[in-house]
Amino acid sequence: MTVVPITSIFVAAACAGLVLLSFPIANSRRRQKLSLGHGDDVGLQRRIRAQANFIEYVPLALLALALIELAGGDRLWVWVFGGTLAVARLSHAHGLIADVLPTRALGAILTFLVLLGEAVRLAVLASASL
Repeated sequence: MTVVPITSIFVAAACAGLVLLSFPIANSRRRQKLSLGHGDDVGLQRRIRAQANFIEYVPLALLALALIELAGGDRLWVWVFGGTLAVARLSHAHGLIADVLPTRALGAILTFLVLLGEAVRLAVLASASL
């Protein structure tokens, strides 16, 4: 079995992060007796979008991270990409939920930079093995 220990740490953190984003949504919906959507609750709407945004970006970033690690990419880059992604997603979720645009924007920009950096690193690693 091939192990990707660094990526595994970030996947574990992402699992916990998704639960932390999801639990308050489930509680709010239960309290308000909403089976779908957010009703008129703007706070709930923000939490739903933070969770959805996490789900939209994190899986591909983690997949790229694992591929870099599997390809024997420099471990420092794996840590940098993973750590930056973690900071980015925390920043974005906090900014979206608390309505702090600069924090949200920072999270979005860092997420994009991680994805672009991973894409470049994967392209370099793949071209070296062709």
